[in-house]
Amino acid sequence: MPYHPTLSPNPLAPKKSLNLKNICASTKETPPFTLLIAMRFADVIGQKAIKNRLLAMTAENRIPHAMLFLGAEGVGSLPLAIALAQYIDCTGDKSGGDSCGQCPACRKNERLVHPDVHYIFPIAKLGQNDDTDTYLPQWRQTVTRTPYFGQADWTEAMTAHKSASSKSDDDAAPAASPSKQILIAKDAALAIHTKLSMKPTEADRQIMIVWKPELMNDTTSNSLLKILEEPPTDTIFILVSEAPQKILPTILSRTQTFRIPPIEETDLQTAISRSAGIVGSEAKRIAHIAQGSFTAALRQISQSETDARNLATFQEMMRAAWKADVVMMNNIAEACRAMSREQAKSFLAYSQRMIRESFILNLDDTRLNFLTQPEEDFLVKFAPFVHVNNVERLAALIDDTTARIEQNGNVRMTLKSMILNLTVLIRKTQRPAATV
Repeated sequence: MPYHPTLSPNPLAPKKSLNLKNICASTKETPPFTLLIAMRFADVIGQKAIKNRLLAMTAENRIPHAMLFLGAEGVGSLPLAIALAQYIDCTGDKSGGDSCGQCPACRKNERLVHPDVHYIFPIAKLGQNDDTDTYLPQWRQTVTRTPYFGQADWTEAMTAHKSASSKSDDDAAPAASPSKQILIAKDAALAIHTKLSMKPTEADRQIMIVWKPELMNDTTSNSLLKILEEPPTDTIFILVSEAPQKILPTILSRTQTFRIPPIEETDLQTAISRSAGIVGSEAKRIAHIAQGSFTAALRQISQSETDARNLATFQEMMRAAWKADVVMMNNIAEACRAMSREQAKSFLAYSQRMIRESFILNLDDTRLNFLTQPEEDFLVKFAPFVHVNNVERLAALIDDTTARIEQNGNVRMTLKSMILNLTVLIRKTQRPAATV
């Protein structure tokens, strides 16, 4: 029979109180090792069906002028785009179904310096004159370390790069806060036109890889649409997206979509073992939790401080909501003042996952849960408070809070408002009685 909670004594009470100063804190993360430099198809984790489709398309000279690689974070959309560009440009022996990795074109693509392969990506304008080229060296460094990274990782890399540049230049203004939204702005539209106005210098065609086109502003979107409507000759566009619903429908209609599925768990487990030397049940556990994303697996491997911080914040937030402790709510909101906008969004995404995992935990089927041990230890107590009568409203509340922060809402006030609403949902909307 399912467990039904009572509101007293407090089932969410911690074994010992947590220091609020340690939650919501901003901590810079460093990847624990260099991982899987994926420039050839052989280096892309799994995705055999997509690789075969791309190889067949290229062999038959049916390469569309505009492609959309659509997949969740960490499934390999960007590595596949880079591998395809290198394969197209390769001038060596491709009889094995992959680029040779040895010819001059492959060598340049490995370093992301091929003159006919261009990259457009979102940036945070941390300086007045910042544009895409400002961050091109950091982009190359990030991608060549491992192309399996997410938006939060890229934002952190830009901030670190800008801070280092400011310190090395006595006349430079200090870097701005990383709380600014990252965008593909109008300077990127100009860069696209400028780069594609020239003829290819070494290859037969130019390739433009646009990472996260869903972050284009209106000016850039309309500019890209015009190019796709009248594409330059000998040009290929590869858009790498996680959120096509945020892209203009007219742009989507001019691309051929390649849906990149989650990485198979066995392939992910093999990659974890190769990259980190983790084998057996631990590699299997990490692969299961990662849900087809190598980026998520990397975060599990590194036991990131961000995840631990998010769990601590989630625990304290839910305890404050359950107790309806206004003072505690205010203290948590004040502690979260240190959060950047991207960190707040990351925390809310984590909270959304915890709500989902809590609801699934009540189904008593552990195969459907993807939890670390510390997460499971807390959710065993918390899960009964997430049920059919409130799960949709809890999820909607977190979505609404994320939208307000994306619209430049005050992080502290927005999170405080969310906690107040959580109190109503957790305490007053009770799970229905069990039926036999």
